Amino acid sequence: MRFSEFRQERILEILKANERASVNSLAERLEMSPESIRRDLRVLELNGFVRRVYGGAVLAPSEGDRPFADRSRVNAPEKNRIAEKAAEIVQSGMKIFVSSGTTTLGCVKHFHKHQDLTIFTNSIAVAAHFFSHGWGTSVRVLGGSMVPEYQATFGHATITALNGHRFDLALMGASAVHIDHGFMGFGEDEVALHDAGRLQANTTVMVADASKFGRFGSVRAFGLGDAHHVITTTDIGEEFVQRFNELGVNLHRV
Repeated sequence: MRFSEFRQERILEILKANERASVNSLAERLEMSPESIRRDLRVLELNGFVRRVYGGAVLAPSEGDRPFADRSRVNAPEKNRIAEKAAEIVQSGMKIFVSSGTTTLGCVKHFHKHQDLTIFTNSIAVAAHFFSHGWGTSVRVLGGSMVPEYQATFGHATITALNGHRFDLALMGASAVHIDHGFMGFGEDEVALHDAGRLQANTTVMVADASKFGRFGSVRAFGLGDAHHVITTTDIGEEFVQRFNELGVNLHRV
C-alpha cells in the first residue's frame, strides 16, 4: 500500500469516528501539511468517500440510495428557510421550471402565496404536491426516463420537452457548488437538464444549503455567475460571499 493510500484510510477512519474534521486538525493528527491533506480529500471525494465542505470534510452520504422521504428530512429547517425566501422571488402569473430535488420540493410548498402559476417540472414529487394543493396552478410534467430513487424523469426526451418552452424563472437545486467550477452534479443527465433550464429562463434561482458549498461534483452544469439569485444558509464560506459579490449575483443567506 502506498503511503498516500494509508493516509487516506486514516482520514476515513477519523471521519467515521467524528463525522466531520477540519483540514488543520487532520494535518496535525497525521503530521502532514494542509496541502497534502487537501489533495487526499480531493481524491477521496472523487471516489465518492467524502464530501469537502468549507475548511474540511464530512463523510459522503449515499443520498441516491436513501429513500426520497429520508432525504427530505436532512437539514429540514434550513431547507424550509431557503424555501420561504425562494417564494418571495416568485410572482403571480409566472411560468416556472422547477427541477427535481428535496429543496425545490420544499420551495413549491410555499407557492400558495401566488396565483395563476404555470409549473413545468421533471419531478413527480413536485407535481404530486399540487394534486391536493393546486390553488388553480397549471402543472405539466416533462416526459422522459423515470428514475425511481429520485422520483423524477431525465434524459434526452426530458430536455427536448423543456427546450420547447421559455420560462420567467428556473428554480433549481445543486448537488455541489465549487468556487472555481461553479454549480455541479454527479450525473450527466441531471446537469444537462439544469443547464437547459437556465438557458430557457429569464431568471435563474439556485437553492442549496451550506453543506453543498465547497463540494466538488463529477460534472459541471454552469458557472457561479450564470445564476441570478442564490439562496443558501448563513454558514457558507466567505470566499463564496466575495465571489458572488464580484460576479453581481444576488446572494440570499437565510
